[in-house]
Amino acid sequence: MSEKTNESMEEKVEQTVEEQAEGTVDNEGADTTKKASEDKKEKKKSKKEQLKEELEEMTDKYTRLFAEFQNFRSRNEKEKSSMYEMGASNIIEKILPIVDNFERGIKALSEDDLKSPVGEGMNLIYKQLVDTLTDIGVEPIEAEGKEFDPDFHNAVMHEENDEVGEQIITEEFQKGYKYKDSVIRHSMVKVAN
Repeated sequence: MSEKTNESMEEKVEQTVEEQAEGTVDNEGADTTKKASEDKKEKKKSKKEQLKEELEEMTDKYTRLFAEFQNFRSRNEKEKSSMYEMGASNIIEKILPIVDNFERGIKALSEDDLKSPVGEGMNLIYKQLVDTLTDIGVEPIEAEGKEFDPDFHNAVMHEENDEVGEQIITEEFQKGYKYKDSVIRHSMVKVAN
């Protein structure tokens, strides 16, 4: 009996050891499973955080790119308008001598010549040319009797004149013109000292 008892006890001990070993394995498996699920959660969290960071970066890049595009568009519009104004100024500058010649021609005509068909035609063409320039924004610069302003006037002569004040324009030799806010041609004038 002692051998049987010994054997059965040994079997029981072995069985208990095996059960405990299996339990340990189960516990370790549970620990491993817990660790794996925690790792998955951390990966999900880190992946979510990574995606959030990428989204923020992309949003920032988009915002900056959109702002750069808006700046480019406004610069482009300004350049277009300045190029248009430069081109218009160049053409107007070339037309102004024609206007000057019409004015000289009309001043040279006598009263009878002004009433003739040629004089009337010349006067009508001059008025049409001046009206067209006015319509596009060209204005003559007022000079005679005004105070000298170097931004608009070019003094080519000075005279001593006590009847008018100092720095007053007494005579205009050539009309000046402005296009919008820029001077196309300064008025050539005589200024009193």
